[in-house]
Amino acid sequence: MDRSTNTRYEDDFYAWTQQQAELLRRLPVTANRLDREAIAQEIEDLGRSELRAAQSLCEHIIEHLLKIEYLGPAEPAEHWRDEIVEWRLQIEKILTRAIEARLDLPGRYRSALRLIRRFERQAPGLMSRLPATCPYTLEEILGSPEEDWFPAPRC
Repeated sequence: MDRSTNTRYEDDFYAWTQQQAELLRRLPVTANRLDREAIAQEIEDLGRSELRAAQSLCEHIIEHLLKIEYLGPAEPAEHWRDEIVEWRLQIEKILTRAIEARLDLPGRYRSALRLIRRFERQAPGLMSRLPATCPYTLEEILGSPEEDWFPAPRC
């Protein structure tokens, strides 16, 4: 592995997997029994699993931010904050520029709304109070090593 490939592997695993799969597909066909397409697909899938993990963590963070903000200072709010911090630490480990560019914040928000919908029974009208678009920036969702941001309760 040359230095630039090694650096890309270390710095952006998702981008590296996509690049390696493409390079593997471009190799000339030889008489060996190497299943290039299957191997390329498996390499791509490794990168996609990191992307899916980051997307899922984002969805759960958004869901919990919404619960803190719109369900008020309920007893589980401290637990929700603790979970957000844990998920932020997890996403920090896998987030790269390539993954960040593919997070699709509107899609993550729609998924978070599906997750929070189950709280409608205990908080009637909750879904109608939630914004149509994600009220949080990616920076707020991810937090920072210096400070974990949380929204103020609206109740």
